[in-house]
Amino acid sequence: MGREKRAAVGIIRHGEETLLIRRKFFPGDPWAGHIAFPGGHVHANETVEQGLLREIREEVELELAEFQIIGKMEPLHPFRAPDLLVYPMIIDADDLGKARSGPEVDDIKVVNIRDFVEKPNPENGFPSLDYGGWVVWGLTYRIIKNYLNGVK
Repeated sequence: MGREKRAAVGIIRHGEETLLIRRKFFPGDPWAGHIAFPGGHVHANETVEQGLLREIREEVELELAEFQIIGKMEPLHPFRAPDLLVYPMIIDADDLGKARSGPEVDDIKVVNIRDFVEKPNPENGFPSLDYGGWVVWGLTYRIIKNYLNGVK
């Protein structure tokens, strides 16, 4: 049996604001077009923190440092990829307005994560959160719910 794959996502926040991305469409990407937190796969030679900071640079062009990671949440498996373990981390940033879409990101939105409206996903009926048409569901939904239940 091979080594479990690792990924990390960053709940990048400044005050009450949090950064979300809409992923670009790529053939074969099961999460193409989804709303998510910046992040991605961690290489074998990286720590989870190093991989996360690299992915953030690639996806939203923010230069962040390990000391800005102020919290780590319990890792989760996406239902679509049970061999993948995703590590959500809370990051305090100085300015979310500096974020720019990298090659894998279609759009960026800064939101107050507490302003999402819970309702069924219009495409599949799964539980989801909506922020002005930006609908999160699946793993990102679970991460947001855990975040809101654990961070006051």
